[in-house]
Amino acid sequence: MEEKNNPLIVEMVDDEGETLKVEIVSHFEDGGKLYVIAYDLEDDTDSYIFELVSTPEGDELVSIDSDEEFDRLCKIVDELEAEDEDDDEEETEE
Repeated sequence: MEEKNNPLIVEMVDDEGETLKVEIVSHFEDGGKLYVIAYDLEDDTDSYIFELVSTPEGDELVSIDSDEEFDRLCKIVDELEAEDEDDDEEETEE
């Protein structure tokens, strides 16, 4: 899941109209859809999952509205992060 070579910073507006800067740190595919994982640059405890949708105007980050889909994606992200931790531990042991 590590993709820190060229950080992609995106400025967004949340539901309350507040501007939010996030860094896209990784992406994954599930069920034929592409998702991105983003971290809030001003609050390092907040992270987000968005669907990446291609439109004629360009790519769009779309919120996950379904609780069921969001819960499923959170489990996938947890698994990816656990794999990353395992890979990091293996590299440390070498």
